[in-house]
Amino acid sequence: MLGDETVLVECGPMRMFIDASVNGERHPGIEQEAARKSVDFLTEVATARNELNRPSALIYREPDLPVVREMWKACRLIESTDLTPMAAVAGSIADATADYLATLGATRVIVNNGGDIAVRLSDPGSISIGIRSDINSRTVTSKLQIYRDDNVGGICTSGLGGRSFTRGIASAAVVFASRCSLADAAATEIANHAAIDSPKIRKIKAKHLDPDSDIKNIEVTLRVGKLNEQEIREAISNGLTRAGQLTEKGFIFGAFLQVCHLSGTCGAIMARLEPVNIEQ
Repeated sequence: MLGDETVLVECGPMRMFIDASVNGERHPGIEQEAARKSVDFLTEVATARNELNRPSALIYREPDLPVVREMWKACRLIESTDLTPMAAVAGSIADATADYLATLGATRVIVNNGGDIAVRLSDPGSISIGIRSDINSRTVTSKLQIYRDDNVGGICTSGLGGRSFTRGIASAAVVFASRCSLADAAATEIANHAAIDSPKIRKIKAKHLDPDSDIKNIEVTLRVGKLNEQEIREAISNGLTRAGQLTEKGFIFGAFLQVCHLSGTCGAIMARLEPVNIEQ
């Protein structure tokens, strides 16, 4: 339990904050119950881990385990040829935890699983979502209000230097979607597409960085040299093109993409984006 009556769960790779209330009142008891349940969800993924190293598009049989099934479905929906179900693992566990809290009567839920955030809003009012333009920084540079009628259930961020590998050069790719699992997979996909061919970008096969990686033989970005403005804009354009395709299909509501010092957005919801005064 934390001082503000939220709960922190740490187990293996998972570091999750749980904030739940019922009709405007905090309920630490159901937060703790959900915290224990979240470890069960993580264990479920661990039992199937060896089956999750193939692209979702090549896993033809629907998985039996609920959280693993959610991971698989999210990545197949994105229609990527190389995303494995692990691309949606954090978002799917956040979703499962948030859904469980809803069954316990929570009317306002925020589950932050390492920056992949599941929200459930049946109360009136809104939630303010802070966006970091650099995944490696703790500084929030902009914010966006979401409301119950927006039906946003997940906000996820991917990019260079995050917990997972990327094939692109995005400082941050932030996605809003109806499910956190879907936002997680889409953020990975958009960050992968925010890429260019340049000798200034060094790539290496993922297996050389992590022998247990689910994408062992895929080249991922190791480091990026100084890019000119044209190169940065090209990477943003490539990423936003993919984001636009996912938005048009209704898979996501919108996306924010930052590459180096430049950024771009797509989706009507992003019109609410407001800068944050960092000096305050």
